Amino acid sequence: MNASRQEQEMQQRVFADKCQRLHTHLVGTKSLLREIGEYNRSKWPVHYPLGRMAHQAVAGASSSSSSSGSSSSGLRRTSSMLMGSSDSTLVDEAGPTAMRRAMTAEDVPCSSPSSDSGAGGERLLDASDLSVLRLDLRVSYHGDSSGVLGSLEESSIARLFDERLMQCEAHIDKLIARVADKSSKILVTGDLNAGKSTLVNALLRRDILPFDQQPCTMLFCEVVDASLNGDVEEIHGVSDIGAYNRKDARTYARVGLPDLEDVVMENSEQFQQLKIYTRDVRSDGASLLHNGSVDVALIDSPGLNRDSLKTTQLFARQEEIDVVVFVVNAENHFTLSGQDFLVSAGNEKARIFIVVNRFDAIRRKDRCERMILDQIRELSPLTYAERSDLVHFVSAHEQLAAERAGTRGAESFSRMEKSLRSFALEQRFKSKLAPAQRYAMNVLGDVQYLAAENVAAATKRIQEINALLREGMPRYEALLHERTDSTRQAEAALDDGCAEVRRHTTAHLTNTARHLQDVAEKVPYPGLLSLWAYAESVLLAMVRHLEHEVSECDRFACFTIQHARADLARLEDHRRRLLGDHESKDDSESKDAAASSCGSSSLTASQLAPIGTISNALDTVQLELSDFVDLDIAHNWAALTSMSTAVTLLASKSMASNALALLRLSSTMGPHTARRLIVASAALIGLGSVFYVLSDMDATVRRKLSARLELMLDEEGFVHHHADRLTTEASRAIRPFVWHLQHTFQRMVEAEEHRRADHLRRRHVAQDSQIYFDELRIKAHSLANLVRAVGNADAASNNSGPF
Repeated sequence: MNASRQEQEMQQRVFADKCQRLHTHLVGTKSLLREIGEYNRSKWPVHYPLGRMAHQAVAGASSSSSSSGSSSSGLRRTSSMLMGSSDSTLVDEAGPTAMRRAMTAEDVPCSSPSSDSGAGGERLLDASDLSVLRLDLRVSYHGDSSGVLGSLEESSIARLFDERLMQCEAHIDKLIARVADKSSKILVTGDLNAGKSTLVNALLRRDILPFDQQPCTMLFCEVVDASLNGDVEEIHGVSDIGAYNRKDARTYARVGLPDLEDVVMENSEQFQQLKIYTRDVRSDGASLLHNGSVDVALIDSPGLNRDSLKTTQLFARQEEIDVVVFVVNAENHFTLSGQDFLVSAGNEKARIFIVVNRFDAIRRKDRCERMILDQIRELSPLTYAERSDLVHFVSAHEQLAAERAGTRGAESFSRMEKSLRSFALEQRFKSKLAPAQRYAMNVLGDVQYLAAENVAAATKRIQEINALLREGMPRYEALLHERTDSTRQAEAALDDGCAEVRRHTTAHLTNTARHLQDVAEKVPYPGLLSLWAYAESVLLAMVRHLEHEVSECDRFACFTIQHARADLARLEDHRRRLLGDHESKDDSESKDAAASSCGSSSLTASQLAPIGTISNALDTVQLELSDFVDLDIAHNWAALTSMSTAVTLLASKSMASNALALLRLSSTMGPHTARRLIVASAALIGLGSVFYVLSDMDATVRRKLSARLELMLDEEGFVHHHADRLTTEASRAIRPFVWHLQHTFQRMVEAEEHRRADHLRRRHVAQDSQIYFDELRIKAHSLANLVRAVGNADAASNNSGPF
């Protein structure tokens, strides 16, 4: 007796140690999921495999008329009675496949940052390889489903994945609470009218729960030992399960046993649950509720396919349950709703306790048993592997009838009851801890698979970005070279144009100012009496000539500007060809702005400028008397000298004879006569000089006015003024085109630099993600090993610290 007690205490210590270790690893798993969620939201949207989902969906739809015995992926035909019968409907086989994969988390393919997996276009996995973290991406099979999936944005997938992570965290919280809870909850569920309430009554050996040939259970009924309520048998109607406290009468309503049937069948009070405290007078070794070691709750549930709300509540409730007893009507086998429930529960519960009720009504029992086991093999492989302990064919109604008659019930029911007691009480690791362990293993297996997928996706993205950077480098370098060369040519065109305008203007106006007298010679001389009018005409002709020559310089400047613009336009065309695309809107706006700036130039205004705009000094120029008198001794002496030379040349032949005749005449004349002759000669010479001056008056006016204007223009800086003005105007006209070319080239360079910077940023994020997910895979693998070690009997004494 002492040895048995010591063994029991040892088992309790071992179980408590496993609970503590599993609790620690569940907390670590939850922290890992939270870390992934943070990374998914803030740094790298987790890459979810969608590559073959649409293909599988379409293939499954196209093969829906084929035999269900095929093992192809996607949807296949199955019967509500047996897989492969002729009366077929569609079910999804992905769930059982996922359960089989989830048991081999250690088989997740290893990856490293240097791995080239996925670079060739093949993914490491598809979504059907996931079990817990699989997203519910439902698509219609009418049309191209791949297009529907392909249109999903990465951000949308990331949001769905984030919601799935939060659901998993919430479920792990429930698992943590279940592991910490020392009691055991057994959920009795199944399809409508499968005999669930009858089975609970048979287990209790009492007719507590109402039963009928028609479905009658409308709410959850939790049956517990009365010792938990001060050994008082009561029924509490609970409206809010979370707020229920048996010591606080305000949190429940007492229901009398005679009213239990009406409450269960109608539930007019809208209770969420009934809490039934009852006594089991059997010994601890025979009773399931009053077992002496573990507090057990038997929970009777509404039928699965009663309505969608009850079914949804049942699916959610099973997450809080340690043991699921699934009741199957032997006449109906597993219906679609039952199969869906087992697939959902299989995410964490690899072993389902299955009771095939009403087996006494079956004539060919061997055939029924074989067909149901075939279904179980597909739905829950581990349950099938341990079918001798977990699958039982009974008749609860016969057991209750035998109990009422005081006779011994069927051996099959006793064997089932013993197996259930052993599974719920003695094999608590399998019934209570193994589901939490399995769920954690499934989660960690999915994390490893997704980590490997994301390492491959990050590696592929890095390779793609490196290829883009390599491909873009020649373009970027060519763009820099073209920008430098085009800028140099544009500046050269500007400088050459301005220099040419200045050179031409300086040379042309200087030559014009020096030859103003030539222009005046074209003015007809009307005579001495109109000398003043002639002088005014000469002055006006000279000014108009200056105006004309300035306009000529303006036109030359316009020609030079147009030539420079043509050169710049060729550079702009080359830039657009280099861009390899049509001119952008910004380029058009800049070009229009440049043309507008050129059109507003003052060149046109200067071409039509009045005289006052040519020279300020010409506004005040007036005729003076000095313009008619030439006191330039050098000029007159040169004229007299030329005249004397001419007279000398004319008289050179007879000069000797004339001189000899003059001596003879003077010897015969007296002194008085000689003086008179000299005076007359002088007078004649003076009259000749006056005549000469008057006859040369037009030349004097032209000479004096041209000299005075030339001096005024020189003092005013006329040539330099117009050279500076036209050079400035030319620079103002050409400069916007130069700026436009430089600006567009700069924008092209900046755009290319921004693209390269964006590539580098994305590559950096991908590199960080590659390292993160590779480390995540290692962490998940290590944590999965720790979770797996909890189930090893020889690991009970190990003191494994938190991950």
